[in-house]
Amino acid sequence: MPDSVIYEPTTQPSRLQRFSSLYTITAALIAINALVFLAMVASGVSFTSPTPFDVYKWGGDFGPVTVGEHQWWRLLTSTFVHFGIIHIALNMYVLYQIGPFIEKVFGRARYLLIYFLAGLFGSIVSVYIHPQAVGAGASGAIFGLYGAVFGFLLMNRHTLNPAVTSSIGKSAGIFVLYNVLFGAMHGTTDLSAHFGGLVMGFLAGMALVRPRTAIL
Repeated sequence: MPDSVIYEPTTQPSRLQRFSSLYTITAALIAINALVFLAMVASGVSFTSPTPFDVYKWGGDFGPVTVGEHQWWRLLTSTFVHFGIIHIALNMYVLYQIGPFIEKVFGRARYLLIYFLAGLFGSIVSVYIHPQAVGAGASGAIFGLYGAVFGFLLMNRHTLNPAVTSSIGKSAGIFVLYNVLFGAMHGTTDLSAHFGGLVMGFLAGMALVRPRTAIL
């Protein structure tokens, strides 16, 4: 009589689990933004069109309060607050796309530093240019990640494969150009935060770049 064999089912990690384990910082940033948005909606804020006052109450940036009343923490909290589902969905989709590349190239600690520096500087530029408007969203920080890509390419221009440099540079350039044109056509988009984040991300990317890894 043959020996019996017991087969124990094996569970494969889901795509989300694999992503979270490989790109912890990106997954955490997306989760925090999503949780803040869900908390806003649960409190009664509109799912599609929060008012500026709603966003302000949840930590949005507003010159007379941020600067006038020294509530500087709004420069950071505003980067985790969004004007509705479309706003956060687009930002988180882009973060999902670019975040893993930055996390691989710069490492987790440098990635976080670039993200927060870009987000803060984007908020500072925004409140300076538009002091009477409520500002919010992760766009400045995300533009900073693309700025870091340009900084990385510049610092490694003599060591990277030219085809790789061209491909990455074109993809990043198309994203930035598209968003600038889109923002110019829609007056509600805060391009000042985008540019502020992009510039800071570029500078931080050059300063924090690591030796080139094998993935490129």
